[in-house]
Amino acid sequence: MQLERLSVALRPRGGWEALDLGFQMARGSWRPVWGTWLAVYLPAAAVLHVLFQETLWIAPLVLWWLKPVFDRFVLHVVSRAVFGAPPTVAEALRAWREILQPGVIAGLTLFRLDPARSFNLPVWQLEKQTGREASARRGALGRRMRGYAVWLTLLCLHFEALVLISLGLVVALLVPAGGQTGFEFSELFKGGGADGAARWGWFDSACYVAAVSLVEPLYVAAGFSLYLNRRAILEGWDIELSLRRLDERLRIPKAAAIACIALALACLAGSPPPVFAADKSAKQEIVEVLKAPEFQQSRERLAWRYRGERSKKEERDGGDFWGNLGAFLAEISQALLWIAVGIGVVVLLLVARRYLAPFLEREPDPYRPPDALFGLAVMPESLPDDVAGTAARLAREGRLREALSLLYRGALSVLVHRDHIPLAEGDTEGDCVRAAREALPRGGADYFGRLVAAWQRAAYAGRLPEAGEAQALASEWAPHFAPRVAEGGAQ
Repeated sequence: MQLERLSVALRPRGGWEALDLGFQMARGSWRPVWGTWLAVYLPAAAVLHVLFQETLWIAPLVLWWLKPVFDRFVLHVVSRAVFGAPPTVAEALRAWREILQPGVIAGLTLFRLDPARSFNLPVWQLEKQTGREASARRGALGRRMRGYAVWLTLLCLHFEALVLISLGLVVALLVPAGGQTGFEFSELFKGGGADGAARWGWFDSACYVAAVSLVEPLYVAAGFSLYLNRRAILEGWDIELSLRRLDERLRIPKAAAIACIALALACLAGSPPPVFAADKSAKQEIVEVLKAPEFQQSRERLAWRYRGERSKKEERDGGDFWGNLGAFLAEISQALLWIAVGIGVVVLLLVARRYLAPFLEREPDPYRPPDALFGLAVMPESLPDDVAGTAARLAREGRLREALSLLYRGALSVLVHRDHIPLAEGDTEGDCVRAAREALPRGGADYFGRLVAAWQRAAYAGRLPEAGEAQALASEWAPHFAPRVAEGGAQ
């Protein structure tokens, strides 16, 4: 994931602040967001109302049930707009196959009534996770943010109801006396059943479509913002981006650095340094650094504090016998208590050294490669004999995501089984790249970095590479990893 292209400021946010950021993201890209929503939602609404014109109340019910399908188009636009490249309406519509896979059936059946569906939708659509992997991923992401996603659903549900009633009331108030709008405020609170269904008319459907079209894109954008914020907290995106910027700032050419040092030495030899000016400049620089957001954090701390200390001291100074005696005994008791604690700690250390020595002298267990990393199986037996050839064939067939997944899994399998690089399930892609740079030659490390970058774009941003790029990655895989796979199999 190319974090430097994000159009939003990366920093850990609270749940409500993350939801507000999602609303701002939808407002900032309102043309493609609402344009794509209306291009998909309005034709579907028109077709359903024509099909069910005899029983008109069924049409909005079906539209409500199909919300997860329409939400996918909004998420496609917002997820690319956050990287500064929002697609046009035509581009979003042409990508309908990519948008609707996977998880559409599950979203319309098992998880249709999930109150946190806007927060979980990116796991299916953007990360392409399914089955147990998707369930584990949703559990990891939702430990601290699911509650905010549930509140978002409740709030947007009430907003839709308010907009629906408000539209009907506004139009009813503007119609001249004696006119008919099809909307009666008193009818909303009457009983349902067949009589209530028969009262649903074309004007009611128009208000419902307008209310959903106004609120639903905001709902999707806010859920995606909550998802982004949770991933930024878990994976430390803000720290990684700050380190990248610091690394770019510190990349000074050696010749320029040497020239600056020589010039500074010449200046120091020619005249004494301006001590006071330097001190003033340093103070100003420190003040500017302390104004950064990182130093503006505060922490609340609760502690017990004795409020009668002053009066107790005054009594002691005034010659109170019993007060002085009590203070003296308290100090002696405190000293004896600390001595007893010290003796107890020494005794515990001696006992621990005696009984725990056999366990402490044991050699650490040898490294055992994991069976899976990031939800991907990396066992050698789970891979084909010819990883590069199989990946190239998948790329020619247009199965680009599967080709990248196979190359990535094969490379990870080589790193953990042949090179014995201690990778764990909690490591990130960045950790794998850094470990590969230390264990592989320069060419292999550069290739692995490009492979990881292509996989991240495909897995997290839904941006598949061209077929030629995937085939090129497959052709370059064997010189760096195929011999290691063979040797590891021989062992």
